[in-house]
Amino acid sequence: VLTLNAGSGGSVSGEGTFDYGTNTSISANPDTGYHFDYWAGSGVTSTTEASTPVTMTADRNVSAIFALNEYTLTLSAGAGGSVTGDGNYTYGASASITATADSNYHFVSLTGAGVADAGSASTTVTIDQNRSVTASFAIDEHTLTVNTGTGGSVSGDGNFTYGTDASITATPDTGHHFVTWTGAGTAVPSSDSTTVSMTADRNVPASFSHVY
Repeated sequence: VLTLNAGSGGSVSGEGTFDYGTNTSISANPDTGYHFDYWAGSGVTSTTEASTPVTMTADRNVSAIFALNEYTLTLSAGAGGSVTGDGNYTYGASASITATADSNYHFVSLTGAGVADAGSASTTVTIDQNRSVTASFAIDEHTLTVNTGTGGSVSGDGNFTYGTDASITATPDTGHHFVTWTGAGTAVPSSDSTTVSMTADRNVPASFSHVY
């Protein structure tokens, strides 16, 4: 008598009653996400082959051993940040990954199959095959507000990426002259045309005075 057993992760076929000296074939069939590992038991011709003969010179009790597949999670990051959580994982795992933006950058999204929440910097990846996921980041933007009281006009406000030197200009009305810019980040406050260092949101008023 040939008795076959299957561990978790698959099934077997080929058991039965056979004449003495028969070489009978047995097969191990892994489930999805598993692979055949080896046969345990005497009389098996090749313990590492999923389909192999068993020599029936005695009653045989043979077990098929299966193992979970292992897959690789590869992570990459664009400019402005990093991402952690890569490595090797078994089939069905939910691998935790975290994207971290550098100073003055912010996380944008994750791209790649199997990501649970592409818009979240901390999420999971379903591992049912090799996976490749990329984290994207963008440089921060800051708002420049330029304004004035009576006596002239100003230009140059808007949104600028971190580190930009934004150009601003003050233009006096007839009968007025430019006095100064007030507000942090201004390169030359006494110049009617200067720049503002956009390392934060800025509010830069211009002052004008009557010409006497």
